[in-house]
Amino acid sequence: MSIVNPAMKFRLLLLCVTSSAVAYTYLPQRETLTISDKAHSIGLVTVTDIKQLPHHVLIVYGARYCSGTLTGSRTVVTAASCFVNNKGESIVVKVGSNSMVGSGQIISVLEYKIHEYFNYLSNFDNDIALIILKEHVSFEGNVMKAQIVESEVALRDGTALHVSGWGGTNLPVKYVNLLVVSEMIVLNRRECEKINKNLLTPSNFCVKYTSEGRLSDNGGGATFDNILVGILSWGANGVNSHGVAVLTNVSYFERQV
Repeated sequence: MSIVNPAMKFRLLLLCVTSSAVAYTYLPQRETLTISDKAHSIGLVTVTDIKQLPHHVLIVYGARYCSGTLTGSRTVVTAASCFVNNKGESIVVKVGSNSMVGSGQIISVLEYKIHEYFNYLSNFDNDIALIILKEHVSFEGNVMKAQIVESEVALRDGTALHVSGWGGTNLPVKYVNLLVVSEMIVLNRRECEKINKNLLTPSNFCVKYTSEGRLSDNGGGATFDNILVGILSWGANGVNSHGVAVLTNVSYFERQV
């Protein structure tokens, strides 16, 4: 009896999935609701009240930080690439605050689980990780879990997404240490392949943004109509990205999140 190794099994599974007909649900449901490229010119907006983004999480280890999204009382989803520089340092998260230096619930991390096929087909492929907290967060007006997109949901080209993160020193000083939101536009996959062909896999998709709308960290959530549809993976800081960022496709992992 021949034995198929795990990598071969994954290739066979991927072949079966990509070759099968999938009936997608689209967001927005009506194509007329998508917007033009001009809509992503608003730049950054500071979140003055955390109740506007009660699911956004600050993740800290050592001198590094990134963003995440609260999905349960003890679970946070973020980008696997958030932890590539972690050398065993302890990790804490903060919820319920719109400032990196402000008050909030600070909870230690019990463990984090990087997707087993992270970086498998390309850099940033399957760029997703799940954080398990040592304690339950206290849900209140400024702390709530996110609503997660269902599986087999596709975003229409030109759809505006709100992508959140923490302001760093690459941004104007008025944004530093604050929770900010950038409006980014879902990019046609063929157009994205011209720029990021080596990064695109079924697990991700591209968005466009302006230099005024660049962010500082990765791992933050991308929402449509308050539904978590993406995770910032790569390229939104304006460096060598041609104004195009890569987001992890949450719908692709919905059953695991």
